[in-house]
Amino acid sequence: MNQKRFAVLAGLPLIFGAVGWWLMPGPVKTGPEPVSSVVEQGHQQPAVTSGSSGSALVPDNVNHPALPRDERVSDIEVGGQVRLDMNGNLVLDRQLRRYLDFFIGLTGGASYYETLKARLASELKAQDLPPEIQRQVLAILDDYLSYRKAAEAMASNEHHSVDDVRQALGQIHDLRREHLGPDVAEGFFGEEERRLQVMLDRQKILNDESLTDSERDRALAQLDQLLPEYSVELRRRSRTVVETAMQVQQLREQGASEAEVRELRLQAYGAEATERLAKLDQQRNQWQNRLGEYRQQKALIDNNEGLAPADRQAAVEALRERIFTEEHERRRIRALERTAGMDS
Repeated sequence: MNQKRFAVLAGLPLIFGAVGWWLMPGPVKTGPEPVSSVVEQGHQQPAVTSGSSGSALVPDNVNHPALPRDERVSDIEVGGQVRLDMNGNLVLDRQLRRYLDFFIGLTGGASYYETLKARLASELKAQDLPPEIQRQVLAILDDYLSYRKAAEAMASNEHHSVDDVRQALGQIHDLRREHLGPDVAEGFFGEEERRLQVMLDRQKILNDESLTDSERDRALAQLDQLLPEYSVELRRRSRTVVETAMQVQQLREQGASEAEVRELRLQAYGAEATERLAKLDQQRNQWQNRLGEYRQQKALIDNNEGLAPADRQAAVEALRERIFTEEHERRRIRALERTAGMDS
C-alpha cells in the first residue's frame, strides 16, 4: 500500500467522526465557539433574534423545571438561538439545532426527556415567543429526539473504507429527512453534509493511483470550487494556524527569543491576533508558575508527618485559597489532582 493510500485510510475514522459525533448524547460544551461556527454564522440569512444566546441559563425571575446537569452550566450562556425571520417565521438553521442540543445535553439520558420537554416549553414561554412558534419548536424537538434515537445504532457500525463512509453518509442523510422532514434536515445539517461529501470526494481523488500529480491537483482545485468561499478561507486559515504553531514550537526548541516568535506571528496573523497570542502565552506562563509553586508547597504539607489527616487537608485547602484566588481556578486544580492522583 503506498503512502497516499495509507494516509487516506488512516483518516477514515476522523471523517466518520465528523459525520456522526453528535449522534450520541454527551457532555455539555462550555468552551468558546469554534472558528468554523463563527465564520458560518456570518453568512446566515438576516433574522430577528429571539433566543437565549447571550443570557444566563436560568434567569433569576424564572423558575424553570430542573434538569440533572443544570449545575454544570449555571454560569454560562445558552448555546444556540431560536430565531425568527423578517416575516415572523421560525428560522430552521444550525443555531436552532445547537439550542436543542444544549438542553438535550442537560438531561444526561432519555429518562429525563419528558422533563426536557417541560423545561423547553418554559424557556420558550419566558422568551415571549409567539405560541405557534413555541409549538413548532417543541414539535421539532420531538422529531429530533426520535432521529437521535434512530441514529444511535448507526453510529456504532464499523467503517473500514471510503465507500463504507460514503454509504453511511447516505444513510444518515435519508434518516434525517425521514424523521425531521426536508426543511428541518437541510437547515440543521445541509451545509455540513455538503462539506463532508467534498471531503469524501477529496479522499477518492487522493486515493486514485491512476492520476498524475498534475491531474490530481486540477481535480482537487475543481472540487474546492464546490465549497462556499468561507469554507475555503477557513481551510486556508486552519492550515496557517497549524503550520505557524509548529514553527513557533521549533523556534522555542532552538532557543529563539520571544521577539523572533512575535515577528513570525505578525507575518502569519497580523498585529491584533499576535497581541492576543502574547497575552495567552503570558497567562499560561503565570498559571504554570503558580501551579509549580502550589505543587512544591503541597508536597511539603503531604510529607509533614506531624500533621493529622484533617489538619493536612485543611492546610491544602488554605494553600489553594491563597495561590488560586478564583473559584474556577480551584475547580481546575482539583480536577487536575483527581486526574493525576495527586490528592493525599
